[in-house]
Amino acid sequence: MTIPSASAALSDAAMIYRMPASHRGHWLLFTDWAAAFNLASLPASAVTVARFLDCEPGVSRATLRRRVSAINAAHRIAGHTPPGTVTAVRALLSARDRYAGTARQVIERLPVSGWPAGLFGRRDALVLTLVCRLGIPIAQVGELRCGDITVDVARGVLRIGGGHDITAPLEADDPYGVHAVWARWAGVRDLTVRRPSPMAWAPVLHTAPPRAQAPQVSWHEHYDPDAALLPTFDRWGNPTAPIGDTTTGLSKRAVDAILHTHLRAPGRPNTGRTAWTAGVLERRARPIEPAPTPVVVPVLDDTHDDGVDARRRAAAELEDLDAVFDALDHQMTALLARTEQLLDDTD
Repeated sequence: MTIPSASAALSDAAMIYRMPASHRGHWLLFTDWAAAFNLASLPASAVTVARFLDCEPGVSRATLRRRVSAINAAHRIAGHTPPGTVTAVRALLSARDRYAGTARQVIERLPVSGWPAGLFGRRDALVLTLVCRLGIPIAQVGELRCGDITVDVARGVLRIGGGHDITAPLEADDPYGVHAVWARWAGVRDLTVRRPSPMAWAPVLHTAPPRAQAPQVSWHEHYDPDAALLPTFDRWGNPTAPIGDTTTGLSKRAVDAILHTHLRAPGRPNTGRTAWTAGVLERRARPIEPAPTPVVVPVLDDTHDDGVDARRRAAAELEDLDAVFDALDHQMTALLARTEQLLDDTD
């Protein structure tokens, strides 16, 4: 997203004179703030408006209402849908709830036992929970440390630190709740830190209950709190980080691929234990050598065009994924709720 050019600024200046004089100062304040954060001011999203209204603590509700009115007026003059309305905010919250519900359905189908199905099933369940249900940005999932997640048994909440400051209900009786998903992975993660060999993990996952259960809520002390919560593995469950490196977590691309596999792929992925294991065995089987075929030298121009077309198709399919999940930032829920309460008085 880029800041509007000088020509666009001139058109905005012409538009300002069509606004009521009482709105001009508030609109200029909003455009300056949006440019400082490299955000689009026209059209602006409901999240951008909510962040703007929350950026200056201590402002009176009357001033906030005037700012919202100015933003909506500018969008109406430019022919855009006003973002500062209760309808727009509720639509955004509804979209977030929809993705959280889809993630919950996927988590219920992910395997929790078997090798390496249980390893990836537990890991992917935690990734889906962190991003879709708790709102951790995709790029920051791999930066979480084991010690960033703690359980407050007295208050019945799970806390996520690491700069996020999130609290979520434990959902102690739910085998697919936040605590259960985290606890299943935390046990495996501590084992991978203590004994960095798949030979020590496979028996544990093979003897795990075939169905997800709600573990007992208790204080969990990690073996290495500074270790990455979600490390990288190859398709066979072997760590890909150098020996002794416990701080390398999943990259943004890896998290993006996990979410795309479970949430965006047509027809949904095969998440059952039998299908998952069958897929692993199929990949491990010795490939059948095909009959020799004559070597065809491709035409360079055609190959280049095909590659460019493939990249464009991939970009078109994934271009909205970051925006969708960045909008699920955990602070947006409380922020948008406050904005909705404010706008209830103006509509």
